[in-house]
Amino acid sequence: MAHAKVEHDVVIDKLMETFRSSGYDGASMAALAEATQLKKASLYHRFPQGKEQMAHAVLGYVAEWAKSRIENVLFSANAPEERLETALKAIDELYDGGRLDCILRALSHGSSANTFQKEIAAIFQTWLNAFKHLAMDFGHGEEEANKLANELTIKIQGTLILQRSLGQPSMFKEMLREMQEKFMHISH
Repeated sequence: MAHAKVEHDVVIDKLMETFRSSGYDGASMAALAEATQLKKASLYHRFPQGKEQMAHAVLGYVAEWAKSRIENVLFSANAPEERLETALKAIDELYDGGRLDCILRALSHGSSANTFQKEIAAIFQTWLNAFKHLAMDFGHGEEEANKLANELTIKIQGTLILQRSLGQPSMFKEMLREMQEKFMHISH
């Protein structure tokens, strides 16, 4: 009896879950195989270079997500308020209201820190550029727009850690609302 094929997107999603929860160093091949419901041999067939190639595939998926759900949205011709709301909603969904760890953080330390640094930096730069562009569309000057983009990115990462550590589930959504107001408020 043949085994059901596991779709590529499902495999990537399960790999991402495992890397998010265990980090690169803690994600064993056994754990990755179990999460994807594939045998180790099937994983190696899909990813001949092993775990590193799996992590690169996950980062490729995240880069595409950032392009389609952040960059394309924030550079669209829609009203700035609508673009901001759409992007923040996507971020809220990505992190399940702050309940999920950031895959970029998970792959940015330990033995993988240097391996994935360029890919992670490029993804963060996509976010920063897109949010800076949006802030300027709201009427913020370039320096203030840059500060807002940086602040949002830093607050997302910091709030994810704090919310999980302190067990305060409302922190993430509150931070997103606060940042939405900052983007929309222009001080002269």
